[in-house]
Amino acid sequence: MRHYIAVIVPHAEVGWRAHFPDLPGCRAESRHVDIAIGQASNAAREQVGKLLLNGSPPPPRSMEEIRADEAWATERSIDWTKALICVVPVSTPD
Repeated sequence: MRHYIAVIVPHAEVGWRAHFPDLPGCRAESRHVDIAIGQASNAAREQVGKLLLNGSPPPPRSMEEIRADEAWATERSIDWTKALICVVPVSTPD
């Protein structure tokens, strides 16, 4: 089992949006933060399943590594002072 970090941020149009720095294209959103967290977990499982069909998903990074990835945060307008961090367990065959 791997644990991926979801960065959950307030979003003007949808309420809350969850991003996965280590799972490209994977995100979830909801008007309510608790629902966004649940949706994030579902989205991560689906994305990892898709990635497993083509090899293996990327290894998860630490929070320090993600925070150091300024390009990723800038592209998504992440404001770390408003972000919530959630660790999502995802079953993998490794």
